[in-house]
Amino acid sequence: MAGVLFRVMAPVSCPTPALAGWAWIPRFAGLSIVRGSQWPRASQNVGMYGEICAQFYDLDKPYAPALALEWYCEALKGRGRVFEPMCGSGRFLVAMLKRGFEVDGADPSTPMLQRCRDKLAAAGELGYQPQLFEQSMQELDTPGGYAAAFIPSGSFGLIFEPAAAQAALTHLRSQLSSGAPVLIEFELPHPEINWPGEAVKTVTQGGTQIRLVSRVEYDFASQLETYHNVYELKQSGTVVQTEDETFKLRCYAPDEMRTELEKAGCRDIVIDHPDFGWVARAHA
Repeated sequence: MAGVLFRVMAPVSCPTPALAGWAWIPRFAGLSIVRGSQWPRASQNVGMYGEICAQFYDLDKPYAPALALEWYCEALKGRGRVFEPMCGSGRFLVAMLKRGFEVDGADPSTPMLQRCRDKLAAAGELGYQPQLFEQSMQELDTPGGYAAAFIPSGSFGLIFEPAAAQAALTHLRSQLSSGAPVLIEFELPHPEINWPGEAVKTVTQGGTQIRLVSRVEYDFASQLETYHNVYELKQSGTVVQTEDETFKLRCYAPDEMRTELEKAGCRDIVIDHPDFGWVARAHA
């Protein structure tokens, strides 16, 4: 999830020449610029991570980015029971379970959690059976006592209201053992350059095709990205369903993320800059 609805936050260079001028916007990696006349009309409005979005996300990003996965596994090795409070489709959670970690997850999206459950079913027998909670970070109510927590891919920025972000961190801390490490990946504010207007990407599986058209705006003062997305689901070339959504993502300078964690009562805060992005490390 951060960001465009399908949460592809890891800062990677864009392989598409048409986007060379704005490849620093990681959620757009692999998309192509389109003209306004190509903007499809949506037939219904849905909340974040609806059914078609979740299907698109799972086809487009089925696996956790290798560099990020290795980094989180190393950082959380030997920590005991771990909590991923914005687990989405489970691409990190399931991969870590396969490596012997004990990981529970939470997410407010029913379709995304179903994708996670599907991954778990396909994984077969695992050494740990995770608990999944359909909850937002601001409303976390789990058995608690977790030995560590992590939020990869910049997803924390999706909680864009300052008061809600602070409530989320406070609730997360309440689910952790005293001194438990907390790892939160975040996205930096963008430089003042001209943003592209619209972009498109299509994923295909068998006779099913999903086309995403995404229009983005950025407010430099508030450091908020705003995305207006439309998904078209096609069966055998015919559009059978659409979803549209608008959502925001907040970017943080390193000192701002440090301040957010301090206000939530975290300590020993360090800002890391591994190859895949920026991560705040702290203790609950």
